[in-house]
Amino acid sequence: MKIITNAFLIGTFLFSSGWLMAQKPVKDTLAYLKKFETNKEKYIGKPFSLLLKDMTQLQPTKAKSDIKEDRDNPLPSTLFTFSEKEIISGAQPSLVITWKADSSPITPLEFFQEEHNYHFTVSEKNYFEKKIIKNIVVSK
Repeated sequence: MKIITNAFLIGTFLFSSGWLMAQKPVKDTLAYLKKFETNKEKYIGKPFSLLLKDMTQLQPTKAKSDIKEDRDNPLPSTLFTFSEKEIISGAQPSLVITWKADSSPITPLEFFQEEHNYHFTVSEKNYFEKKIIKNIVVSK
């Protein structure tokens, strides 16, 4: 009886772990990102956290923000990339988010970018998640 119980538990574990890992890796990053650009009306005027939640197969790896000295709009946009290549490399698909103007401080973001070498870490995610999306553009 103990052997049957153990076999059942192991089988259940293997089945459920295989099911959880069943997400297909993204083979065409540009096509994947274009889906979000095509459906951008769903995200415009909403917090960035909604877009991140919907990006189930691929999350940003790097982010570089366009920081300005403009008091009314110090953070007009951010470029997100999805590979470990240099962020300024133009040969990779990227997602450019234009943000709704707000007065939130950009000092933490400047620190994160410098400290994390543009990697999209939990700190950056927490900073951006409440930012409101104004537009989404995908480029390569």
